[in-house]
Amino acid sequence: MRKCLRTFLNPKDFYAAQRPVLRVSFLVGMTPFTVVKGPTELMMLRCTPFGYINSSVHVILFCSCYVNALLQGDTITRFFFRTDISTLGDVLQFTIGITALFMTFFCSIFQRNKLIKCFHALASIDRRFKEIGMETNYKSTLHYNLLVMLTKAIISTLYLVVCLAVFISSDTYPSVTTWMAFLLPYFMMSMVIVLFLCFVNQTKHRFHLLNKVLKHLKQAALEKRISPQRRPSYWHAIKIQRPLGIASVYSNNDKSMPDVVSTVAEIQDALCEACSYAEDYFTIQMLTIVTIVFLIIVFNSYYVLDALLGSTSLDSPFSKGQFAMFFLCQAMVYGFGVFNIVYGSSSLVQENDNIGSNVHKLLNAAAGADSELAGKLMHLSLQMLHRKLVGAATTYLVILIQYELSMDESKHETIARAFLGNETW
Repeated sequence: MRKCLRTFLNPKDFYAAQRPVLRVSFLVGMTPFTVVKGPTELMMLRCTPFGYINSSVHVILFCSCYVNALLQGDTITRFFFRTDISTLGDVLQFTIGITALFMTFFCSIFQRNKLIKCFHALASIDRRFKEIGMETNYKSTLHYNLLVMLTKAIISTLYLVVCLAVFISSDTYPSVTTWMAFLLPYFMMSMVIVLFLCFVNQTKHRFHLLNKVLKHLKQAALEKRISPQRRPSYWHAIKIQRPLGIASVYSNNDKSMPDVVSTVAEIQDALCEACSYAEDYFTIQMLTIVTIVFLIIVFNSYYVLDALLGSTSLDSPFSKGQFAMFFLCQAMVYGFGVFNIVYGSSSLVQENDNIGSNVHKLLNAAAGADSELAGKLMHLSLQMLHRKLVGAATTYLVILIQYELSMDESKHETIARAFLGNETW
């Protein structure tokens, strides 16, 4: 047991560090592949019959809950009040929810090769880093993945507790299928976000390593200008030895500066290719999240305003504070998920953009000293112009954030006053 725990907490390769996230996504039916040991004792991804069956069972279960709740007219919103608008909102959210489940599981099965290629590209990139004396700290990667999963689990638990507390305090008890139809979109979105954030963190870290290498080269170029009396051969071959304080068995290799820049360009191109695979895989999921969150924002805004200012909820067993707490909590947890996606994507793009800045700083530091190095740097600079990371899905998420922030201030004041009142309707 101790040996297994020690092996788990000290991963030796990329897949071993990603194993907790991929195992959980496999068990909940989000991905049909899992991490297994290969012939060389290294980890690899493999699709299994159980994975396909598990995903299909989850689709059937989720859709059954949706259809049953819709046919019986037993939705969470209708426990608060019943209006034509609330009925329309239920139908739209149920329709989008079923479509989202189908599309998410469809992508997990039929787009699986995109995500597998993405992870394989990152694993291959780590081997290229070793050529220039760099190693990825897989232990910190594992800790980040576990932290993300733990954070999402805590938020989901608190969200569930708040929802249950509101209904129990009002002696109202929806059926299990009603709760599942209400909560499944959030749990599905949370798993997609966890998988996405773990990928973004890995890619961002590797862009960060590239920036560290370029900064190291710039320092070497500046030292060359300050100490021109050294022999030219000293500057032609520089020793990339623990530039980040990370020990490496490859760190004793001598590399010429143009060769190092060429390797950096190849790694940057491979990282962009991995991002392209990830974008193809996550685009539908991101657009699904945009649609679900947009509907929740629009209809929750109407529900709260109608309850506080209208007269359609006089027979509701819930107080204004309970009503506002329930729907605001729902909007907050969904909004927090969107914020995580936008922040992660923006930080990834920023780290990649920093490479261009460091390339030109190195080019200025080595100006006139090495024509071959200048040529390699110009090639990398042009490559940066043509390999972009931002996709349409992320743009839609940014627009959604702007829409949410542009809500009328008086509405927020009206909602806030609900927490101060003790009236029931």
